[in-house]
Amino acid sequence: MKGSIRKRGKSWSYRVYVSTVCGQNKQIESGGFKTKKEAQLAMTKFINDYEETGIYPENKKITFNEVYEEFIEFEGKPKRAYATLKKYDSMYRNHFKPTFGDFYVYKITAKALERFINERGENYSEEFVKGLYKTLKCVFDYAHRKRYMKHNIFDDVAPPPDPRHVGEMKVYSSEELSVMYKRLENTNVKIPFYIALNTGLRESECLGLRWKDVNFASKTISVNKQLLYQDRKWCFCPLKTVNSYRTINISDNFIKFLEELKASQNKNKKLYGEGYKRNFVTERLHKNKENYMEVTDLINVKENGEMLTPNSIKFLSKIIKDDLNIPFKFHNLRHTYATVLAESGISPRYVQEMLGHSKLEFTLKYYTHTTGHMADMARIAIDKKTEFLM
Repeated sequence: MKGSIRKRGKSWSYRVYVSTVCGQNKQIESGGFKTKKEAQLAMTKFINDYEETGIYPENKKITFNEVYEEFIEFEGKPKRAYATLKKYDSMYRNHFKPTFGDFYVYKITAKALERFINERGENYSEEFVKGLYKTLKCVFDYAHRKRYMKHNIFDDVAPPPDPRHVGEMKVYSSEELSVMYKRLENTNVKIPFYIALNTGLRESECLGLRWKDVNFASKTISVNKQLLYQDRKWCFCPLKTVNSYRTINISDNFIKFLEELKASQNKNKKLYGEGYKRNFVTERLHKNKENYMEVTDLINVKENGEMLTPNSIKFLSKIIKDDLNIPFKFHNLRHTYATVLAESGISPRYVQEMLGHSKLEFTLKYYTHTTGHMADMARIAIDKKTEFLM
């Protein structure tokens, strides 16, 4: 296969001649390279890829709308969770379609994509902007794999900051936790508060707990679903990642709390009789299957049996902020749980398993600050190991 390099204006380009089915030669040219060396490397890659696969890429006249719809049909629906598809649809209708919809994908530039991301960053949360970036990347990666464009322009788009690594992580002190619990002691929301503090569960995981998930004999809790509001109804949904499915070990004190709570709820069922609330949830734990059912063993319920929801968590946060003047986020109870384990010298791998993190690096953030307590533990450990030398 023959090829050549030439300079066009201020940039360099390469030309390659490939044979068609009819035996004729066809000229393929690609330009815009800053240096002769870049053009040479790109041409070499093109020739190697063509000789290996027998296929050369061409820009196809296919719009972003068409690519997105194809991506959803052939890759999104078979591989993505229901909640993820709903997020994709909202992002597409409100952001992607008005901006890029009618443009051919190969004509959308990295500069236009970066401008789009930056503009959204001025008005939306870091978490949402990161979601926009990831979704666009999925669509452009799909277009490149389908050979709808020669070069995946999204490779040149700088990612926005990861919100998980921005900002200070709040961990509550023993004093703060004590006053919080006392304030919540006679409320329904003390249940999710105390569960999260003792397990590190996420809000949706906590609210989805059922009594059948608790094994009192082995002192464990099985985390196998989450409670989400989808299509105007409460649903049991799959967890986000494989690692999120886990079994958490719980303490003797927490076992006692759960035993007393279960006994109290059984007493309330008898006391309220027919007036005890019935809770109905749509089960969506298996793809393309739904089961509308009554759930009689939810752990997080009010005295009258009514299920607690994220609105209850908002009420919890408001009480603590207004009455105790403590900035509160439910997720900080998860941080506090993990930090207590880390400061107690527990293995990072064990903490990762309890939290359901997919990557150890997410867990290691709890070990980045050496506290005085950890330093004292290290001194005691060294002294004990070397005392025979004294």
